[in-house]
Amino acid sequence: MIAGYPLDTIYLYVLIGCTVISIFLFIFGDIFDFDGPIDPMLIIPWLAFTSLIGIVGEKFFDLSSLVVFLISGGLSTIIVFLMNFYILVPLRNSESSISVSERDFEGRKATVITPIPLKGMGEIKISSVTGSITRPATYYEPQEKEVAAGGEVLIIEIKDRICYVVPYHENFI
Repeated sequence: MIAGYPLDTIYLYVLIGCTVISIFLFIFGDIFDFDGPIDPMLIIPWLAFTSLIGIVGEKFFDLSSLVVFLISGGLSTIIVFLMNFYILVPLRNSESSISVSERDFEGRKATVITPIPLKGMGEIKISSVTGSITRPATYYEPQEKEVAAGGEVLIIEIKDRICYVVPYHENFI
């Protein structure tokens, strides 16, 4: 008994509180940035597992409350460490986007949408597995004739979201 409350009740209140905080973190967790030494994504599950194992220990085993708390704290530490190592760290390191870097488009073939004048800019369409995007384009080096709409160009360089291209020919020889 702590402050007149049985330990089962305290464990239950902590478990309910952890559930409410977990739901709050699940919904609003991306808004807050927890980069401090104490990460709530580890503390809340530790408290929840300690409470859960404490309830079971108090209910089914005839051990002292201190021993039940130490055992539940130790088991919770192991569970949270494994959860962090095998679930949270890989999720943090995974990419959540299928976007492609513009550097990946260099050296690829594109289709001209708006003709590229000899001294000016046009527009090209770059197709990929994730879809197609359009970018403004200009020639990488001076050309003798412009590429009409529907023609193909080779992307040499991308600088400031502008593609520098040359006309594409099957054989460059």
